[in-house]
Amino acid sequence: MVRVRGLNVGRRRDPGGNYVITMDLETYGLLRQWVDRLGLSVEVMGNVVVVRDRSWSRIERLVNAARGLGITVNEG
Repeated sequence: MVRVRGLNVGRRRDPGGNYVITMDLETYGLLRQWVDRLGLSVEVMGNVVVVRDRSWSRIERLVNAARGLGITVNEG
């Protein structure tokens, strides 16, 4: 079982051409307004939330919002 804490973001694209961010449900609760406002695609899988988008600038805005709220951002 993989535990995801904070926001995990990578600059690589998935096979569908989307940038992908993973986070836990608690982090998603804090960022939900931002995710909705930016129009990002959300997929909930148990305790993990996967957010996808084709635009790096929208992903970057979400990452900056997370940093502003004091959420740990893991880049890799």
